Amino acid sequence: MKPYPWYRRAFPHRLSDLSLAEPLTDWPLIWPFPWSFPWIRPSFMRWFNWPDNGHSEMCIEKDRYIIHVDVKFFSPEELSVNIGDEFITVNGKHEGRQDDHGFVSREFLRKYRLPAGVSSADVNANLSFDGILTITAPRSCSGSERPIPVSCEDGTPKQKM
Repeated sequence: MKPYPWYRRAFPHRLSDLSLAEPLTDWPLIWPFPWSFPWIRPSFMRWFNWPDNGHSEMCIEKDRYIIHVDVKFFSPEELSVNIGDEFITVNGKHEGRQDDHGFVSREFLRKYRLPAGVSSADVNANLSFDGILTITAPRSCSGSERPIPVSCEDGTPKQKM
């Protein structure tokens, strides 16, 4: 039995192509040839407008740990930020709202592991007017680098090398 020709196989819409913050488009879910012109996958086009798609960014600075999350589709009442164990959890949910195409409801959950040396006691969250949630956590000071003196004992060696 001959296998089905590779050039006729459907290339399904991949999960990595989905952005849950965007409305559905009129593009088909199955792309006949994702590598050929004019079929450009939505995930490729999304790189040109990535700030508009609900992405997040993490940064470790000298004195603090910063997380930026694009939550422009959510109001402050629909967001919650929790800290437990070693994770910061950001959750957003809103029920059905009407838009140009019908009703849409959105929900997301993101977890960020706190890096070593970051204090979980003083975590702050701030929502800007343009919908960027900024979470900051101070890094605990381990002190400045200092030399440690090496002492020598007199007598016989304890172990031969």
